[in-house]
Amino acid sequence: MPDQAKPSLADATHCVHAGEERHGTNASLTTDIAQTSVFVMPSLDELRRYAEGKSKSYMYSRYANPTTTVAEQKIAALEGAEACVVTASGMAAELAMFMAICESGDEIVSMLDLYGGTTKLFQGVLPRFGIRTRLVPFTELAEIERYFSDRTRLLFLETPTNPTLRCADIRQFAEIGHRHNAVVAVDNTFATPILQKPLALGADIVIHSATKYLGGHNDLTAGAVAGSRQRLDTIREMVKFTGGCLDPLGSFLLIRGLKTLEIRVERACANARVIAAALRKHPKVGRVLYPGFADDPGHDIARRQMSDFGMMVSFETKGGGQAAEKFIDSLKLWYLATSLGGVESTVSYPLLSSHVGLTDEQLKLLDVSAATVRLSVGIEHPADLVADIEQALDRT
Repeated sequence: MPDQAKPSLADATHCVHAGEERHGTNASLTTDIAQTSVFVMPSLDELRRYAEGKSKSYMYSRYANPTTTVAEQKIAALEGAEACVVTASGMAAELAMFMAICESGDEIVSMLDLYGGTTKLFQGVLPRFGIRTRLVPFTELAEIERYFSDRTRLLFLETPTNPTLRCADIRQFAEIGHRHNAVVAVDNTFATPILQKPLALGADIVIHSATKYLGGHNDLTAGAVAGSRQRLDTIREMVKFTGGCLDPLGSFLLIRGLKTLEIRVERACANARVIAAALRKHPKVGRVLYPGFADDPGHDIARRQMSDFGMMVSFETKGGGQAAEKFIDSLKLWYLATSLGGVESTVSYPLLSSHVGLTDEQLKLLDVSAATVRLSVGIEHPADLVADIEQALDRT
């Protein structure tokens, strides 16, 4: 794994070159897919060295694979991390991290505003292993310290949040977490390392659903965890033990996606600004949730810790849930899809996807209603995207 990313290289250069040095060699320009489950050991002596932890040879793809290593090196370089582990999904990355840091009797402090799968992991899986999570409503984050105890081992943040794009001050909360001797982890999926670098802001670990922007083409499922080599060695062992590794073909697709990450993010951010502005002017839109607006509650935080305001836009229709559903069914260019981060622009309805089954009280705490619509802005021409939104709104 690489040392700390060199500041002399820009993100766009890391996207293309990190982990793939080929100068002076007669090699493929692209990374080869090591489509194998097992590797040949050249000798018994080398196997012995491997067993003693003295060999860098590959033995079994669940442990390590050269294609996967390249993907890990790219993400580590982009996040300014010493090491990275990629996994079969974002959920596999989260589980490996939680199990590596916590044991029975430990506690996690986190935000109530989280990806729904993370919340289900906190509430439905970790309690079976004696790990408790204290979820803090966003309106109470200023008082988060009262949720810590002497058993708190991890502070887990997500910013911007899904789907309301609320922003949490990473530097501030990292200081609070460290004051309580907790590891601080940040889900950076929505921002990507192009827009936000949590490790540079004081976090210990950064995590991604690489299915989204890092892959960028809606054709793979993957996760990633990055941080110090010491922490990642423990997480890597947990991935080995639990089997949540990424396969070589998935790793190849992730590498392919990472090469264009910066230019995709830049185009989608520019599109999102245009779309958010158009939505705000439309008479059938009640509220637009987008941290790029100067009067958005998260604007100042986003401006401090992000280089742009992201590729996601959420809004509320004035006609409530009926209008929201009519809008979604009237779209002709945007696809109804519950994931995000690909080159295609997609629309999601939180009430029937990420927030399905929640009570009215829970939805109120999360600032989500039947009128809430989430947009994942892609890289198409912005005028076409706006035109489709406007014709669909006119039908509500």
